[in-house]
Amino acid sequence: MMPYGQLADNSRQNKRKGDSMSGLQGLKVVDLTIFAAAPGCARLLAELGATVYKIEREIGDDQRTQGVSWGMKFNTDIDDAAFDCGGFNRRWVSLNLKTEKGMEAMLKLLSDADVFITSNRTPALKRMGLDYETLHKKFPRLVWAQLRGYGERGEMADEQGYDAITYSARGGVTMSFPNAGEHFEVGNSPVAFGDWNSSNALAVGILAALWNAQRTGVGDKVVTSLYHVSNWGMMSAICAQQQGQPHPKNRAEAPCPTNNSYVTSDGVWFVMCFGNYNKFHRKVFEAIGMDPKYWEDESYTSLEALAQNGKNVEVIAEMERIFKQKTWAEWEPYLMEQELACEKCRTVEDVLHDKEAFDNDQLRRVYYEDQGYGEDHSYTITTAPVRLASLGDPVLYRSRPVGYDTREVLEELGYSDSEIDAFDADGSVRCYAGEPMPESVLQPSYGLYPANAQEAQELADARAAEEAAVKNWQ
Repeated sequence: MMPYGQLADNSRQNKRKGDSMSGLQGLKVVDLTIFAAAPGCARLLAELGATVYKIEREIGDDQRTQGVSWGMKFNTDIDDAAFDCGGFNRRWVSLNLKTEKGMEAMLKLLSDADVFITSNRTPALKRMGLDYETLHKKFPRLVWAQLRGYGERGEMADEQGYDAITYSARGGVTMSFPNAGEHFEVGNSPVAFGDWNSSNALAVGILAALWNAQRTGVGDKVVTSLYHVSNWGMMSAICAQQQGQPHPKNRAEAPCPTNNSYVTSDGVWFVMCFGNYNKFHRKVFEAIGMDPKYWEDESYTSLEALAQNGKNVEVIAEMERIFKQKTWAEWEPYLMEQELACEKCRTVEDVLHDKEAFDNDQLRRVYYEDQGYGEDHSYTITTAPVRLASLGDPVLYRSRPVGYDTREVLEELGYSDSEIDAFDADGSVRCYAGEPMPESVLQPSYGLYPANAQEAQELADARAAEEAAVKNWQ
């Protein structure tokens, strides 16, 4: 059986022979990660053109079992949108790294790889000989990247870290959003909120290390952590805390009235964002119909004056009174017409119906035969938050069962069919032996604006040829 994407990838390479490469095409990434944060980094690199080899245990990534915790009724090897969140655009290889042959294959993959990404803890990596020091000696050009829970030092260095506890809870994110002084119960935080943000940070570090390796011929060690990314995101709050503006804040006492939340007569909350009060206060106050004294009296015309006189509370109360006089449906078009920077505080359900997100391919509907919704059986997924003009909207390939590409990748590494059969039999590797993938799983997903529509069609035609070949093989 041919692996997914083989013919499509070959057609892409043949078409581009003699042409300049686009994005990260030609970059080889070995991905030894689980759950979401580090897989998200590998997915980002893959959407930017890199070839990513996903290395799994014989039982697969732990994330394959998490669909139910996300509210999905079931999960399968071929229809699991929860796993796809971090699993698009991979080649799927299953190696038992506790065996000699499994580790041998791993090192062969790494020997000509550009990047190694892992979320394993350092003690486990050292036991396997996959720690930075060991691999750097063997493969000096290899960029070695690790996503940790906490950091490399301190008593928590080798502890497990997860987005809900490390990023949100320990990082202060969870307790920064409620309105100070009001009763607050901690809710169930958004799934993988910190994971996806941390994946971007790791990707930036990898690209910096690749640039340095290109110049020097020497790879580097790249490390980030959920906790560090949380602290980075909370930068302004950490600074404000030291200046006497603790979090959580009380919106009725915000130091900048034009950078605050308000509510309309029908109970819709929205946020206004004019941090430069000194410049924009008159524009805002005139637009919403406040008394002229608020831009004529010097006690109201600067943040410095507001702080000195305690007038911020009065200004906020007056703005709140005015906004409560109309519904959001009445306010929204007017605020937009006046070019006042405001947004309704939307729910996730609101976002799922936001045309702006779909127009920009930030959200995309992908077909899932069993888990999809509506008549078209689609599931809305997010795309990587970066675009290159040379690549356009990314082509997405869904995840595959454990070991789906193992045989073909081992063949590329020089192993014979008989050797691969022996490795599969003794548990050194796992080769997929299930039914051929349904057409719905093999079909790639294209964005609205591919860089080259002709190429997109050629890839789709190549995919159709591959599927026909698989059917004929059956």
